[in-house]
This record gives sequence, C-alpha cells and structure tokens, in this order.
Amino acid sequence: MKAPGRLVLVALAGCASGSQDPFARDAAVSAVDAPDAVPAAMCARQSDCDDRIACTDDACIVGGLCEHTAVPSRCSAGERCDVALGCVSATRCTANAQCDDGVPCTRDLCVAGGACTNVRDDALCAAGQACTARGCVAAGRCTVAADCDDRVFCNGVEQCVAGACAAGSARDCSDGDPCTGDVCNDAAARCDHPAISPCGGGTVAPGTYVLAPDVAYSCGAGTLGPVAAVTLAVTGAAVTVTGFPATLTGSVSGAMFSAMGSESRGGCTWRYTLAGAFTMPGRFTGSYNVAFDACDASLGCFARFGEVGGVLR
Repeated sequence: MKAPGRLVLVALAGCASGSQDPFARDAAVSAVDAPDAVPAAMCARQSDCDDRIACTDDACIVGGLCEHTAVPSRCSAGERCDVALGCVSATRCTANAQCDDGVPCTRDLCVAGGACTNVRDDALCAAGQACTARGCVAAGRCTVAADCDDRVFCNGVEQCVAGACAAGSARDCSDGDPCTGDVCNDAAARCDHPAISPCGGGTVAPGTYVLAPDVAYSCGAGTLGPVAAVTLAVTGAAVTVTGFPATLTGSVSGAMFSAMGSESRGGCTWRYTLAGAFTMPGRFTGSYNVAFDACDASLGCFARFGEVGGVLR
C-alpha cells in the first residue's frame, strides 16, 4: 500500500511510448490494497474547502470530503501544479515509480514527454466506494441535491433521496431536428448540435406555413408585408406559393423548393423569391429576396435578402 502523500494530478498528458499501456492497471497495486473508506465529514459547502492555492479547483464532494484537483494550465511554462505547494518547477520523469502521488487508488504513470499523470481507478477500491483525491470513499449522506453533484454534466442531475444520493438520468440533448446532430459535451457542460449535410429530413409538403420572422420591406416605391404566412401547393415537381403580393411559382427537388414571382407598382417591377429546405415534416428553413427592376434610384429601393423559417399551421 502506498504511504499517504500528495494528492492526485488529473490531466492525462498523453500515451506512453513503447509497449507501456497507460490504461493497463499498475501491477504494483491491486484491489487487495484498496484502503478503507475515508471517515469523518470535513465540509458542508464548497467554500469550506478553499486551500488558497491558485492552481487547484476546490470542491466539497459527497461524503463531506474536501477534494483539491490540480489545474496545470494555471501555472507558467516550465512549472506544474502541486496540490499541496501550488506552482512548482516541473521535473521530467523516466519511470512510473517517480510519479507516485501517495493515493492508493490511482494508477501513476510516466507518459510521453516525461510528464507524470495519475489516473483514478474505482476498480482499486472496495465495492460501493469511489476513488477521489483523498483515496477511496463511500457514498455519504446528503440533505439537498447539491450535496450529490458529481460535476459531470452528461449523466444528469444527481438527487438526494431519503438522505442518500441517487444517480440522475442521462441528459437528453435531442433538439428534434434531423438536420443537426445531438452531442452531449461534458467538457463545456452543454448540448451541441452540429449541422448534418446533406440532410434529408423531410419532403416539400402542401399547406399553410407560419413564417418566423415575418417578411417585410419598405422603400419609396411602396411597402411589402409584413407577410406572416404563406401557402404552398405542390403538384409533382412544381410548387406554387401564395401569400406574397404576387403569386410565386417554381420547382421542387427532394426536400428543397424555390419559387419566384413579380408585380409592377410604384414605378418599379417588384420581384420576390422564396426558397427553403424541409428539415423535418411540416417545417422548413430558407431565405427570401426582394429585388427591383426599372426602378428610379431616387425612390431609395435596394434589394433585400433575409433568412426565414416556416412551420405548418
């Protein structure tokens, strides 16, 4: 069993060179060596754990224990974060033994670049215990849900039930849009929705669609809108759009449509275009354009482009 000593460093610096496997269990440590759960509640709130060391994150974890995690990026180049001493001069390692952090349930590794990393391994603890910077601990009692927060975003919000911590439900990042991915980002504590292209999330369907935002434009030749809704009529590969001052006609290709129409008024020819792609049944995203032909410049009319979305009413 390792003697008590410095607390754990958590940033994985890289993969070891040669045949050394940074995810293989340290042969010198086995589950038999797992210590008893750390007793004695030490904190009730985060502020109780402030160690006044700038390069550590301080937390009061389940079980009433203070945990101090090194954040190496807060130190200058050529330094590392020691959770007991703060930023100190970094020294390169050549063997795993030089990286012993004194915590029995971590795997201590000298990885590529001669940097030490200490990986927590719950498997080195007794059943029902977890590996922390202080060693193996048993789940403690709680009074409110905040006592159970494990600081992991994607596994949901932990709850305090009858004085004991209960796991939360995995976070649902679905946005209901087949044209975006649904990714839970633990590092940033948020849901990400990257665009999927090409996207075949829907087909052009007839009906009346509420626009957001409304389509509107004003100039010396007159005023357009606001157009709050349009109606699509689809016949084969042809589409007709009503709701603008002029009827728009165009074509359909897969999940996409484009239609154009014009009218003469105010000394100009007003040309309207509406185009969109159905990202899911009953919903499209796209753009509109208002342009002018044979228009006197003194009327101050300029082409107008804007993004628009439509939802089936």
